[in-house]
Amino acid sequence: MLFGLPLVLLFGQKKQPFLYIKEALVLFFLNLLFYVIAQEDIKAAAVNLLIIIVAFLYFNFFVGTDHSRYKLSIIAFYSFLTLSGIVMLFDHVFRSQVDNLRMILIGSPLAQSPSGISAAIFSFGYQMSALVPFLFICSILYTRSWIARAVVLFVCLVFVYFGMQRSALLTFVVSSGLFLIFYYRYKAVLIIGILAVTAVGFSNFILSQGASEYDNIFAKNERNAEEDRSKLMTENIEIYSDYPLGLMFYGKSWNDVTKYNKVYVGGLTSHNAYLMFITYVGPFLGITLLILLYSRIAKIFKIALSNVNDPKYALLLCLCFSFFSISLNSMFHNGSLIGSEGATVFLYFAVLHRYNMHKATEDVIYEPIEVVQKPFKKNARVLSYE
Repeated sequence: MLFGLPLVLLFGQKKQPFLYIKEALVLFFLNLLFYVIAQEDIKAAAVNLLIIIVAFLYFNFFVGTDHSRYKLSIIAFYSFLTLSGIVMLFDHVFRSQVDNLRMILIGSPLAQSPSGISAAIFSFGYQMSALVPFLFICSILYTRSWIARAVVLFVCLVFVYFGMQRSALLTFVVSSGLFLIFYYRYKAVLIIGILAVTAVGFSNFILSQGASEYDNIFAKNERNAEEDRSKLMTENIEIYSDYPLGLMFYGKSWNDVTKYNKVYVGGLTSHNAYLMFITYVGPFLGITLLILLYSRIAKIFKIALSNVNDPKYALLLCLCFSFFSISLNSMFHNGSLIGSEGATVFLYFAVLHRYNMHKATEDVIYEPIEVVQKPFKKNARVLSYE
């Protein structure tokens, strides 16, 4: 509201048509269904809808057809995510001072540290899931220097290593690996092997420099080794099998069906946003609405992959893999596009808008006009257009 709405109201392109009515309505209905009806959490629904509406208006009316505004928006977005990563690094070293700064930047008490510009570590994981694949893929598509690519890869590994989110590491590996396969094809096997060796060497180097005294992804993995997290999704599926139509159709809440379950003690969930959504609203409504929400994105992603070597599609490709990574991250946490977690809503509309800009440019087709000169005759036209 503080940044988006003034830009729309004061500098918006007033004559722009509504481009994302279908997507906005689906997101509105999903929030109404999942938060208001299924969970009776009106506050969460109101906050999510506010974020969705501002993002929708921002791209539709402020960015509109202005390519410079779009590029500046993308630069600002990933600059904030990079700043969050830098804050996280300082939070490891200067905990008390940086935590005070984080509370000012976030505007609320902190839930976990170390982290970036987010109250909890898992929220920071969404930010890194969006950032590191984007940076890495951009370094390949926009630069030819292997030194620049190596520096970007090093930065990405530092953010992931000290960000302490295993899901962010997994999404980075999967999304970057898929990109390399589509971009380099058979050469990708060799490149992925080199990158794997580089990552192992990076880990050994960091540990040898005494960085192990700070919290890192391996230390967190050791601390959580004894926690029985493997049964979370299995238990969730068993609960769903007892309520196949969805909890809301039985008048049940998650707490009602898990209060005697030792796996979900303390209000723990399955840590899978899609599975939790289907558990609440059922497979018929849930899967149908998810298809409506993601189908257009999937088509755009397919078009971007088919033009992987076309420089005009470079930015769209980076954004698609960034959105794919953050969507994959929702399989390991509760936040998702439906819940407006992290950077998901901005990226969702950013991908849709970038494709609309491509489509608008390609729709302007100039057919060549052949000019034929004919001999001069009295009362005859000198030029005819065929």
